[in-house]
Amino acid sequence: MNCPHCSNSNKYIIKSGIRQTQEGIIQKYYCKHCKKYFTDKTQPYTHYPLHIILYTLQQYNKGYPVKKTKTLTGKKYRYSPPERTIYSWIKRYQNTLTFLKIRKQYTIDPENVTTTQRFHHQQIYPFTYHHLKLNLRSKQLPQLKRYINWVERKLPTTMFLSGPRASQYHTKQDVNIKQKETIASDLTRFALAMQKKNQSAHEAVEQFFLLNDSSTVCVELPVFLKPDETKLFDIDTPLTGHIDIIQIRNNKLFIMDYKPNLRHPERYAGQLMAYKQALHHRTQISEDNIITAVFNEHAYYELNS
Repeated sequence: MNCPHCSNSNKYIIKSGIRQTQEGIIQKYYCKHCKKYFTDKTQPYTHYPLHIILYTLQQYNKGYPVKKTKTLTGKKYRYSPPERTIYSWIKRYQNTLTFLKIRKQYTIDPENVTTTQRFHHQQIYPFTYHHLKLNLRSKQLPQLKRYINWVERKLPTTMFLSGPRASQYHTKQDVNIKQKETIASDLTRFALAMQKKNQSAHEAVEQFFLLNDSSTVCVELPVFLKPDETKLFDIDTPLTGHIDIIQIRNNKLFIMDYKPNLRHPERYAGQLMAYKQALHHRTQISEDNIITAVFNEHAYYELNS
C-alpha cells in the first residue's frame, strides 16, 4: 500500500482506527512521512463481519453448493446469510478471490479439493496441491505437474534432514527489484483476517491462496539444488528448501515467498535465486519463464537478476 498524498510505501503507513461511511466501516491510515490521513475504500464492511463473509466464500470455493454453504456458516457462527446475499458476495469478491470465477464452471468434491503430504524436514512442511487448478494450469507448463507427481511419490528426504538451506544464503549479484500492484496483498489481508488462534501466519496465507486464488496450484513445494547445478552458490552438498507458494499465470511460473516483515526485499534475493535455479533443474522450465517474488499484506515485489 502506498500513501496517496506522497506515494511513500508501507514502511511509513500505520493503521489509525476506522471510519463510518454510508458504504460501511472502512479502515483509516496515517502516513508518518507526510503526516496525513487517508482511508482504504476498496474493502468497506457490511453488517456481516469480514471473516464471516470470507469463511462463507471459502466453503463455496471448496465445492459446497450455496445452500450447503449457508448451512455450514450458520453452524459455525450465529449468522446464516440468505442465499441471495451469498450470491452477491460471490459477485462482489470474484476479482480478488479469483477462484470464484472458475468455481462456477465445475462440480468439485469438497472432500478431495486438495492433497497434502507432510514432510518432516527438520520441521513439518505440509506440501499441498489443488487438483483442479493443477490440471487446468498445467496445460501451460506440464513440467510442473510431472515434478509435483514425482515429489509425491519419490522425493528422497535424506538430503532435507541436514545440510544447507536456501533461506540461509545471500548473494552479491545485482538484482532488479520492482514493486507491483497485484491482488497478492489483498489476498494476504483476507487470509490474516481468517487466521486461527493456533495457526501460523504462513499457514493461514498459504491455505487461503490455495483455496481462493485461481493461479495458486501448490504450497510448500520442496526443491533441491545440487552442487554441480550452480555457480552462484559455493556448496558441496545439495541446497534444499520449501517454496511457500507456486502460481502459474500468463504461461509463466511464479515462485512467491510470504515475508511478514518486508522492509528490505533485497535480503531475500539469494533464497529466491536458489529456488529459481532448483526449480529450473527439477522441471527443465526455462529460467526466463520463472518469476520470483516476495510479498506481505502491504506490498508485492518481483526480484529478477
